[in-house]
Amino acid sequence: MTRLGSFRPELYLLDMGTRPESKLCLTSPKVDVLFLRELGGIILNRLSIFLILSAALGTLNSVSSFAQSPTQDLPAVVIAAERSANFTEEEKSATTNNITIDQKIIQASMAENLSELLTELGFATEAAPTDYDENVALMRGFGTEHLNTEVNGNLLILINGRRSGIASTRQIVLDNVERVEIIRGPEMYKYSMGSPGGVINVITRRGGPSQLSGTVKFGAGSYKAWKSGLSLNGLTNNFDYNLGYTHSATDDDYKDGDGRKVHNTKTEGTDNVFLNIGYTFNNTHRIGLDAFYYRVDKAHQPSYRDDDGDVQAASYANRESKMLTLTYEGSTDDRQWSWNSSVGYSNDLHEIFNTMRYPRVQEVKTKLAKAGLSYSGDTFDMNGGVDFVSYDVQNAANSNTLFYQNTNWRMTKHDTSSSYIFGAYLTGKLKLIEDKLNISGGVRFERAGAKDKSVGDEDWARYPYFNSQGITRRDQLPAKRSFSGLSPSLGVSYQPVEWLNLRANYTKGWRAPSGRQLFASFRTEGYGAGGDPRLKPEKTDSYEIGFDIKVDHFNLSGTYFFEDIRDFIYIYYYANPTPQNPNGTGRVMRNVDKRYQAGFEAQTSVNVAGLMGYDKFSLTPYLNLTHMTKKEEQIKKGGPGLDGWWWPITRMPDTVMNFGLRFAHFDWHFTANLNFVYNGLRLPGRGNAGPNEHYNDIEFGKTTVVNLILTKRLWEFANNSSLNLKVNLINIFDKVYSYRDKIPDTYAYPGRNFYATVSYNF
Repeated sequence: MTRLGSFRPELYLLDMGTRPESKLCLTSPKVDVLFLRELGGIILNRLSIFLILSAALGTLNSVSSFAQSPTQDLPAVVIAAERSANFTEEEKSATTNNITIDQKIIQASMAENLSELLTELGFATEAAPTDYDENVALMRGFGTEHLNTEVNGNLLILINGRRSGIASTRQIVLDNVERVEIIRGPEMYKYSMGSPGGVINVITRRGGPSQLSGTVKFGAGSYKAWKSGLSLNGLTNNFDYNLGYTHSATDDDYKDGDGRKVHNTKTEGTDNVFLNIGYTFNNTHRIGLDAFYYRVDKAHQPSYRDDDGDVQAASYANRESKMLTLTYEGSTDDRQWSWNSSVGYSNDLHEIFNTMRYPRVQEVKTKLAKAGLSYSGDTFDMNGGVDFVSYDVQNAANSNTLFYQNTNWRMTKHDTSSSYIFGAYLTGKLKLIEDKLNISGGVRFERAGAKDKSVGDEDWARYPYFNSQGITRRDQLPAKRSFSGLSPSLGVSYQPVEWLNLRANYTKGWRAPSGRQLFASFRTEGYGAGGDPRLKPEKTDSYEIGFDIKVDHFNLSGTYFFEDIRDFIYIYYYANPTPQNPNGTGRVMRNVDKRYQAGFEAQTSVNVAGLMGYDKFSLTPYLNLTHMTKKEEQIKKGGPGLDGWWWPITRMPDTVMNFGLRFAHFDWHFTANLNFVYNGLRLPGRGNAGPNEHYNDIEFGKTTVVNLILTKRLWEFANNSSLNLKVNLINIFDKVYSYRDKIPDTYAYPGRNFYATVSYNF
């Protein structure tokens, strides 16, 4: 009997046509002649790189025969504190709407990075069309924060269950990703209580089970875009390894949906290096090393209009991210007790160069450490642990060029602020009535602090917002702050019949303000507004109720969520009326008295072919939907002028929807995915309208982008290696759209384009 508890509504599930009984397939798809001609021309231009990869492949085939000993399987060291949403037949019914984006989904996607994957699968994003800028993910109204500093945001991105120090989803390339988990409820407390919208946990691959395998690939497409890569994976004498390198570039400016060239949109080069190695001893202990490196060389950006309405000149950005983590995992022989620990370091550098006199630079250095202990039994599970993370931020210059031209303030990179978070957690699950009733709970304590490392550059004396409150000198406000909070979570799930699971959950969130939000200077950091050392921590009460249905080839999941938030922190306009300017406003960091976010999520799919009794192919329509029913906030209850208003929440679309039709023929090793991505109306990130403006003048969205993804195994060789083709047809109907702002205030995404990848798997 299949447990319903093993079912979590996946965004979509696509059989890639790899059934063990499938025969050798030598057929090839029909491809348009013009498409082949354009693709061939690009490949010839990059022939030298292809020859280098071919030489490397020949060497690898020789190396694959070096070991005569039989292949060893790495013992399955299951660390419960790191498993989170990896749902298997052994997992019981969950109490929250957790989602796993598995390897089949990733392979069937056209995405190259996490930002593109989330966008394609129907999650809201604030995404840039090039590597120039950071990309923000949004869930249930919460988001990762801009400027690539994860401590600023209330949606957290993890890599292998650990903070990465990286907040831009575009920097996480999918070449080394095994799956992506979205975690909510008590499980989230293993990592944070400051991410009420959920935790995005990116799990990278490990080596094995074969002695040596790998992939060589080359891709090319519109606007002279191309990518080449090599990866190796294996397991020998309890030593497992997974490593690789990719390089990509876009050598021409793209055109938007109206056929107009968007100038200055090239990317001269992007490099990604990944490494995950480990050694297992005594069958249940593993020491490992994770490494990640991402570099962008001159990603160009067109001229655009910024949040102040000023036109910024064309520019380019360099970006460099690196992370190194040492891990240890172990368990008892019966796997009931398991433990883990890790220590790591990451560095994220972002440089922007344009016609300004001085470049804008931000560098964030992150140090982290964590340890956990878990017990898994027949009647209950328990997890406990501690973690620590610190962030040091350095900045140089900003967009306020005129200020630097007329002052002697520091323009070189210098320390601006630091933040730290210490956390301790205890979570558990009680399994009752033969696992049909599950009660889960957790508690987490955090202590956080921040320090101003550039005291005096804030120039609050020039801010009417502070002057009106009697703040005229820096020494009137603190230069460091500390906070502490304790949060509980409780959930329950019940399976009245085999095909139905009912669930409910309550989680209390708490997040301290970061050093940037407390002490930032608009002049020397370019944060968009000055910090406020008097900010209070955010507090969130999250409620969730839902159901899951799984009947043969049909899945349906529905969830209603409600978020009651107090003291939400963001950059807001403030009222500054004077006799000369009764409608005067400005921007500062503010706490919001009240903020409400509510809505429902739904995921469903049905394999029509399976229902009709066909087993050689699948035909599956699917739908994933998030609809916000409430998005409003009041900055200061009873406040004067604009402060007393209820404002609509910016950034999060009212509706985000991913739907389409998937086809897979197992004997042909062929798949097709016709994918529709709809984003409803939204307001830009700082789009608070003034008293003489209207929201419909600045809202944007309500766009549907259609993509087609095709995969085909071209050839399968006797040694189980294969040659494969993947073709992405993007924005088929030439839609003019943006996920950042209203056009023409920003530049549009590319119009219709294609990308094809040929890979050799061995």
